Amino acid sequence: MLRISIILAVVLTIGFACGVQAQDAGNRAREMAASLDKTKYKKKEKKDVSIEFYIDIRNEVAAKSVAGYSGVYLADGYKTDLIVSTDGQAAATGYDSPAGDGKVVNFELRDGRVDGAVLTGVKVYENGETRKFEGVFVNRTVSTGKNKDNIDTQKTAFGLGFVESGPVIAGDSGIDSQSWTNRVFLERK
Repeated sequence: MLRISIILAVVLTIGFACGVQAQDAGNRAREMAASLDKTKYKKKEKKDVSIEFYIDIRNEVAAKSVAGYSGVYLADGYKTDLIVSTDGQAAATGYDSPAGDGKVVNFELRDGRVDGAVLTGVKVYENGETRKFEGVFVNRTVSTGKNKDNIDTQKTAFGLGFVESGPVIAGDSGIDSQSWTNRVFLERK
């Protein structure tokens, strides 16, 4: 009877610890996805002419098997070619053009890991600079129209999203390194 009690206690402890870790990864993924959301509404009126523009970007965490996240992810100025093994280890190569200045810088993702829908690692750029990386796999829905009650188009795509900010990569002179933040979404092709 003591043996069964000990085994049950060990199993419950391990199960609880795994549940907490999965829950934490899920909470972090939802926080990151929410940080990518954006809504913008503009209305201009001049004499008899009124122009309205509305865009709503919503991101939902996209849960897949870890190997299901492998692929090529693209956006203007960004590319990531990602390979994820069944144990969650991830490797990637690609390029970034931080701060939208048009200069692309090649990188390699090291110590990559997928936990839940969150990809973490260290980007090592060709000039030797390193940056911690954290992104989330999402289904992104973009709705556009005149206003929230008059939507013309709606598109949903799967991809990798992240927020970048801070110091620019060495050699990008003329940009205030503390003044920019960029929400990036790379669609899987």
